[in-house]
Amino acid sequence: MKPELKQFGTLTQADFNRFPIWVGVHTCDYGEPWYDETDEETFRPWLGELPINPKIGMFLVRSQIVLADGTRFVGFITPIIGTGEVADSELRNVQPHLFDSQGNLISFWGGLFGVSEDGKKSTYDALDRASKQVFPFRFTADPGLTVGSQSGEVRGFGRILDFKTGQTEFTT
Repeated sequence: MKPELKQFGTLTQADFNRFPIWVGVHTCDYGEPWYDETDEETFRPWLGELPINPKIGMFLVRSQIVLADGTRFVGFITPIIGTGEVADSELRNVQPHLFDSQGNLISFWGGLFGVSEDGKKSTYDALDRASKQVFPFRFTADPGLTVGSQSGEVRGFGRILDFKTGQTEFTT
């Protein structure tokens, strides 16, 4: 039977309320008859054992985000193999996202090019906050959902400077 399938950009907070973990179809469902109907942006609810292990696929795990001013939001992360706090250089893999009060998905990772000034302004406007009220913020996966590194701090909008060293830059 074909599971519920959703594209990354269409996932909502309600989806994470119904299913706190979503798994990337292209990381674990190779033999399924519906696999060819999907792409690397397709996710399905995880109905397997908990806690999940990041070694077996790409997961999006419901998380709590606490902004610098103490405001709480629901979001998600991609947990990674490891223990302890997520390092700055690992944020490119974890990529915390949050759902604002209107249900919009907000990302803080800009890849190689970073987040534009317009993108930053849009984020601050959507959150109705200034940069000092947003950063640094903390993220933590909901308890019992995943093993591995699942919490950390985001000091600003991130971008990768050097893929080899993992050097990362943060701006507000």
